[in-house]
Amino acid sequence: MQGLCKGGLWFRLACRLGLSVLAASCCQHLLSAQTFELSGGTSTLYQAGGGSITVRAPSYDFTLGAGTIDGHIFEGAQLIKATTHAKYILGDDHINFYLPTDIFDSSHFLFARGVGMSTTRQQTDILAFVGATATEYSSPLFDGAKTNEPAGILFLKKTINSRWQLFSDTIISKEQTQIESLQWEPLPKLDLAVTAGVGANQPYGAASVNLSRTWIDLQAAYIGAGQQFHRVDLVSPLFAEPDRENILVTVRPSSFLTLSGAHQNYLVPQFPSTTNVRSSVDQGSAGLRVSGTLLNGAIYHSSYLDASNHAVSFSATRAFTERFHVMANYLASRPKDSAPTNSLISTFTEAFTARLSVNENLTISGGHTGINFGGQLLSNFATINADYQTIYVPAQNSAPFEQALILDIKLNLFGRLKLHGSSFVDATGNLRHTVDASTIVVRGQSAGASSQYESMGDAIMQGCVVDSFGRQIEGAALLVDEKLIYTNEDGCFLVREHKPRTHKLQVVPAEFLASGNWSVVSAPPIIISSLERNRIETPVVVVMLRAKAVVLTSGATVGVQPLN
Repeated sequence: MQGLCKGGLWFRLACRLGLSVLAASCCQHLLSAQTFELSGGTSTLYQAGGGSITVRAPSYDFTLGAGTIDGHIFEGAQLIKATTHAKYILGDDHINFYLPTDIFDSSHFLFARGVGMSTTRQQTDILAFVGATATEYSSPLFDGAKTNEPAGILFLKKTINSRWQLFSDTIISKEQTQIESLQWEPLPKLDLAVTAGVGANQPYGAASVNLSRTWIDLQAAYIGAGQQFHRVDLVSPLFAEPDRENILVTVRPSSFLTLSGAHQNYLVPQFPSTTNVRSSVDQGSAGLRVSGTLLNGAIYHSSYLDASNHAVSFSATRAFTERFHVMANYLASRPKDSAPTNSLISTFTEAFTARLSVNENLTISGGHTGINFGGQLLSNFATINADYQTIYVPAQNSAPFEQALILDIKLNLFGRLKLHGSSFVDATGNLRHTVDASTIVVRGQSAGASSQYESMGDAIMQGCVVDSFGRQIEGAALLVDEKLIYTNEDGCFLVREHKPRTHKLQVVPAEFLASGNWSVVSAPPIIISSLERNRIETPVVVVMLRAKAVVLTSGATVGVQPLN
């Protein structure tokens, strides 16, 4: 599709739209009920501005987006058609590139353009894609990409039995990738895995163990990789590859004491090139609860490029009443060849109601005293969070503790129009922001209590998604067999079919239209459709995990600072 659609921006967009609509028209049984999602905005975090439109119908999903990223124009399009036995993709696609030895970070993927298909045959998951790899220029506003080298992709995952799984990942392109993996679960919550092969013509081998018990969690892996190893030869600022020895141990000898230690090495890409540099973080921490007071201490040693740093942090947190909390932090940094720094930060939080709370931050550093204010407001019209967070940024060796005001504001206007703005700290410690707007338009559906995906038939499956406080979640994503559906403004969905059946049900937090870091609290593994007179409603509970005002510890990737 990239090769066919050449010319100016609007010509390329029209061409992509025409090709996708033509492909959709070839699919049978496209029904009238459709949901249109419109979004757009600007972001300094991604140096981007633009928007996208998504059309969701019972038998297909179509997305078209365009805008500018770092001053360059990009566009993207995707058509997904799901059938009973397979899912077909035309256009752009994120392809999960998970290895069973990825116990420290399972979010690796590659981006490709072309035609693909995924299915399951005889306990083997098959993903095939033909087209080209692409460098993704992604943002919350739209997905755009630059086409790279022609490629053929074949990923296989064979479930031998309940304990053994075999993986084979092949990419045929300018630089070849062939990685084989084996995973074994000899006991519940004990996984052993080995991986070997080449990635972008660089050797790769790994072995890992992942153990979880009531009193201990152990993650350990050794990775031997060529210094310029990449799973696929793409320019990406997002992912660092684990390298050499990596271990994380958390011990809970009692209910009031937690001990943790970690040693982690990484190959960090030097964006915008594909060149890697080695980096590492060592840390130890302890958490102790005494008479209602939570005490935490951590020591760090990090190296990045030619610099290194030793740092410590101590904190104490106590709730004096149900509505009044106090937290104190002491931070010290001793960088190599730079002046030491010391900071004392105190945070006072008072909850006036369940929907309104305020906090005050008192900071003493370098002989200067500063006072900052924040808080949280929850309402149907607006959700506002303002928190001062202290983040450990290994790339800032001379002053790795970065304090920043993290804002997240959501406004609900005119029913389904949502405005959203948020700030972030990037991998270099700079403060960035993203502002976007989105709305949902429904065609062929009534504005009832649930989102109906019209289909002829007397059998109905329905349900609602709420958070842990019972608040309904609009735009929650659920996978019913191979079909992705979304809840309406009341947090509910309804699907009709010809006869009662049992389907697999999976909540997909990464696809939620509602922004945030969502986690599933409870959800049934199946959903059952029944005759309309015997309706069965399926409840699903999720929760949004929010970043707290604490120093990031072992979960932080060198050079890539997660905020949640």
